[in-house]
Amino acid sequence: AGGGQRWTAPYVVAADGAWSPTRKLTAPAEPDGDGTHPHLADWHALRQYLSGTGPDAERLWVWLEPDLLPGYAWSFPLGAGRVNFGVATPRPPGGRRGSLGAVLAALARRPHIAAVLGPAWEVEGPMRSWPIPAEPDAGLLQAGGGRVLFVGDAARVADPLTGEGVGQALATGAAAARAVLAAGAADPPGAGRRYEAEVAAGLRPDNRASAVLARIMGRPWGARGALRAADSGGWVRDQFSRWMFEDYPRAVLATPRRWDQLRRHQ
Repeated sequence: AGGGQRWTAPYVVAADGAWSPTRKLTAPAEPDGDGTHPHLADWHALRQYLSGTGPDAERLWVWLEPDLLPGYAWSFPLGAGRVNFGVATPRPPGGRRGSLGAVLAALARRPHIAAVLGPAWEVEGPMRSWPIPAEPDAGLLQAGGGRVLFVGDAARVADPLTGEGVGQALATGAAAARAVLAAGAADPPGAGRRYEAEVAAGLRPDNRASAVLARIMGRPWGARGALRAADSGGWVRDQFSRWMFEDYPRAVLATPRRWDQLRRHQ
């Protein structure tokens, strides 16, 4: 630790992000054939803060652009005419992509997006970009015989369909805590097993379903179907939006033990 200090603990819950220094210390990842680390680049995201936006930007916006799907753009209101304006896209095959900054700038000029942002907005601060790992695997959840439990981006559990990771980070953090409390300090293998079993029962089916849907929505016919659903109005649009952004578990219909969650969201 910094300053030469040391701490001891029966467990470490590693919530240290996609780059995870804890993983490098306990389970170093090997690069793939082209020298990249795939788990750091399943999705890429970039955001820019804007000020002086118009009144329509006081609402939360998500744009499903046909040429971005399954990626998307967003504008999140921050108050006083400020917004978080950004874009998230999957990593292309081979790992090479164009400048997300250029993509975001071009999106801001599209008429329907420009109408939301207004005519007088200004850039506030630098753009920020980050990798989003979305390939969960049992071997990524723990190290040290169960003494180290990885959560959130350190466990690669972001949603493969949207790149969303906040809900997954909270879910894995809570699951790791329950595993540690149930196993106690003397049973780290039990903690590891409990943690992996809980993730396997819920989060992993959702992410597998999301990965399949992402491949579908990345094709022209899938993109057209998604946009028709999003633009259909009424109940269908509302349910599509809730399903798309995980208001209820993505694979809930395939996991009957969680049907009570679906009923609670109706």
